[in-house]
Amino acid sequence: MAEVENSLVGDHLVDKIRRRRRLAETRSPLPETTRVITVSNQKGGVGKTTTTVNLASALARRGANVLVIDLDPQGNASTALGVQHRPEVTSIYDVLLGDNSLQDALQISTDNENLHCVPSTINLAGAEIELVSLVAREQRLRTALETFLRESERTYHYVFIDCPLLLGYSR
Repeated sequence: MAEVENSLVGDHLVDKIRRRRRLAETRSPLPETTRVITVSNQKGGVGKTTTTVNLASALARRGANVLVIDLDPQGNASTALGVQHRPEVTSIYDVLLGDNSLQDALQISTDNENLHCVPSTINLAGAEIELVSLVAREQRLRTALETFLRESERTYHYVFIDCPLLLGYSR
């Protein structure tokens, strides 16, 4: 009986190894234009950041150039991607206020050279109040991203935006 169970487990492992090898050899087609994907939910703790980071990392490992924009003041996506996000670091906060461009805030992930991140800092927590008096505040992220993608020497296949609980930034 134990031999049968061991044989089934062995067969299962061999099958898994074969499938993983085939998957590793498969080339995924990359999109011709940049795909911008926002990950949002009005409830906390549902896996927005985990989803963002894992999808971005998996695509970067498959050869895609990926940008993650961390819009959550807690900066968990920035932490997961291994980029600096102390208050004095140029971040998405500085981009939204118009003090810096996305290029100025861009950092390469420690996970993969194809994976880049614009980090968030705790400064972002007060950004919505600071943005109230600014012109076209709802379009600042879109405008900054469009400018960045147009001027960047690198072609980004995917941009993931890890949204905070409040959806004001992603409009």
